[in-house]
Amino acid sequence: MELFLQFGHGMKGLSIELSKKWGGLTIILSPRDMAPDQMLGWCQDFKKNNINCLFDPQCYCPKSKLKKLSQYKYWDTSLNTNLGSVDSRETALIKEINEYNNIAETTFFIIPNILHDFSESWKSDWVLRSRKLNIAARAEVKGKPILATLAIPSGFLMQREDEIELLIQEILEWDVDGYYIIAETPEKKYLVDNPLWLSNVFQLCAALKLANKFIIYGYGNHQLLPLSLVKVDAIASGTWLNVRSFTNRFVDTDEMKRKNTWIYYPPSLSEYKLSFFDLAYSSGTIRYMQPSSDFRDEYSDLIFKTKALPSATGLSETTAFKYYLSSLKKQLGDLVKPTYEATLSANEVLINTAEIAISQLEKKGIFAQTRSFRDIVDVNRAAIQILDVSRGFSLSMSWNHL
Repeated sequence: MELFLQFGHGMKGLSIELSKKWGGLTIILSPRDMAPDQMLGWCQDFKKNNINCLFDPQCYCPKSKLKKLSQYKYWDTSLNTNLGSVDSRETALIKEINEYNNIAETTFFIIPNILHDFSESWKSDWVLRSRKLNIAARAEVKGKPILATLAIPSGFLMQREDEIELLIQEILEWDVDGYYIIAETPEKKYLVDNPLWLSNVFQLCAALKLANKFIIYGYGNHQLLPLSLVKVDAIASGTWLNVRSFTNRFVDTDEMKRKNTWIYYPPSLSEYKLSFFDLAYSSGTIRYMQPSSDFRDEYSDLIFKTKALPSATGLSETTAFKYYLSSLKKQLGDLVKPTYEATLSANEVLINTAEIAISQLEKKGIFAQTRSFRDIVDVNRAAIQILDVSRGFSLSMSWNHL
């Protein structure tokens, strides 16, 4: 299971640096963060630095007027009403998007899709539109696998399991090579505290993976580490929260204006403000937080091995981002074991360790506040248990072929 980078604001230099550190990586390009006239030069730079590119056309919210996104020639604010009414529009859209895929020399073609709020007619409308786009992509895209975009609203992901199963059966009939999953989170939450939402995400990914399809889970974060239990091919994550969870329907945001630097502490599955790292340093607690050798690198040394208050060392948010992504990549690699049973055990240990680590830090006055995993532990634990009961046997029997 790989970590892909979900490209976002200011991530070009970071991507190149991490590619050099990791020996190569894959990024999912974002037309809302890269103007068309930048694309060729940037993709050439990426290729020189051993970066494989995919292109997400990001048609989720057609009425979006983001400056860079609207410069792409396939962009059409009337896409919402045009798709599904005239077959030639799907073909034209695929052809235009494929031109950008050719510029980026992508290895997979991500089929566009629209994200609508859940309603009684959502499923039928979404299936009809998806089928037309998938058929057009199969006809027009040659020489590379095609991935259907499963842009699913949070409202549907909180329906009964039988409703999810009906949609899964429909999806499995599509003539595609895999899926790019975009699961909207409820109430714009970064860490989702609804176990039904998480359980349905796991069930969806498990069913598709058991059908031997290639799966990329887009806009992910450390709460999705249990996807190691179904061996999704990749989780894509990034720097700012708007590329770690699908909460922002592509409207202007103050995300880049926030002042706090958050630092990931892997054993706790939580992130802490820089001010709490100062407190940990001042109280001596930081010596108990030193990362294991597997998680130690140049980024962790800047955070944990300082001889002064971390805030006084010039520790940048970019360094915190790099440490988060490096740690996430390491955790993904560690969790997938030779058997399903061993992977399940590793996930249970991860959750139990986080629960203990959070409690120990809180007793020393170190709190993660809004990014604490304390209230998420049982959410993940419940979703894992439900997955094991419903699909554990199938996953165990198919493990070496997933």
